[in-house]
Amino acid sequence: MLIKYNIYAIFFDMKKDQVIEFMDSLEKSDKKLASFVKMYEALSSFLTDFDFLKDTLGLTQKDIAEKMGTTQSAISRIASLKTNPSYKQLLKMAEAVGGDLFITPMKDMTVQVPYDLQETVRKLATSEKKSTSDYLEGVLRNAIELDVPATCTGHSP
Repeated sequence: MLIKYNIYAIFFDMKKDQVIEFMDSLEKSDKKLASFVKMYEALSSFLTDFDFLKDTLGLTQKDIAEKMGTTQSAISRIASLKTNPSYKQLLKMAEAVGGDLFITPMKDMTVQVPYDLQETVRKLATSEKKSTSDYLEGVLRNAIELDVPATCTGHSP
């Protein structure tokens, strides 16, 4: 119990970037923790996004379970990382909150729009009569092409 209290005390006095640095140092020093993080990072990210959409829509786990044809306890086990869900379960969960499931082996080349900017991005894409994806690709491409010197891309001006 003392260890748990000391960790809470440490976090209470730390700023967000300090907490991230501290957690990173724990991960680097503990191979089991690093393995756990690697294994569950994508699922944890999915669940964070799932909860955001679920809460935005005012849905409960019971509502989601009914849409999926399963039980609330099954959703709870997935949400608390007590089970390893199948692709099909994750797809149904995503669809139950109006989302899509996106899996890629190129994590370092994917970008997620912060929650507070998502509605703005949708409106901008709609105003240009583009899909959200196409709009974001154009914005990213333009920003990178303006920011990267020709020597980095191999192209001459």
